[in-house]
Amino acid sequence: MSLPAYLPDKKNEHVSSYAAGDALESDTEGSLINALVLEDHQHDISLRTMSWQKAAWLLCGDQVCLAIMAQTWSLSVLGWVPGLITMIAAGILFWITSMTMHKYIMKNPQIKDICDFGYYVFGKNRLAYEFSGFMLLANNILLIGFHVLTGAKILNTLSDHSLCTVVFSVIVMIMGIVMSVPRTLKHVSFMSMGSAACMGLAILLFLIFSGIEPAPLYGYGGDYPTDGLVHTYAFPLPGTTW
Repeated sequence: MSLPAYLPDKKNEHVSSYAAGDALESDTEGSLINALVLEDHQHDISLRTMSWQKAAWLLCGDQVCLAIMAQTWSLSVLGWVPGLITMIAAGILFWITSMTMHKYIMKNPQIKDICDFGYYVFGKNRLAYEFSGFMLLANNILLIGFHVLTGAKILNTLSDHSLCTVVFSVIVMIMGIVMSVPRTLKHVSFMSMGSAACMGLAILLFLIFSGIEPAPLYGYGGDYPTDGLVHTYAFPLPGTTW
């Protein structure tokens, strides 16, 4: 992975397409950001194009996702006490991490992505830039695999078709490729609006069905009406392991 044009190499520490930003280090934060945006818009492909409203929708689409539906299963395994402690602790850690990154990036607005963040945090270290890029790639590959598998299982459940899971996985993969054509997150944010709305509707239906039905029809334990009522527990049941 090669360093982007605006990251200085060893031969010339000061070679940067962000000369405008470097020259305004003593100016106000807003002036520096405006200079960086102006410089970015001089390129054929502009990356600093997303408003805060679109960024908010993008985050909604990213966070209001299938993981919410899995929390109930997590609580059924962990129990209410460890489950709530885990969720609160994770929320605190995520909040601290996001606020720390936010403050650092606002002080260094030339940062565009997580690779840049790793590069500057570790003192403009080339190895940190490469490692951040590798971890970003690995994270995205795992996310793609997770969503392809989930999409295939959803199609299997909804259609009850004779097509095998592999065929459904290919269908979901093609859908993902088509939806990934937009180059910038500015356009992806529009998809996030629909994604967040659909997930919100799914969560609402999930709550309604759970309230009006005495028990689910199928589950990991078999036929739930036969197994009896669904119970929740304060702590993990004896024998629960990793």
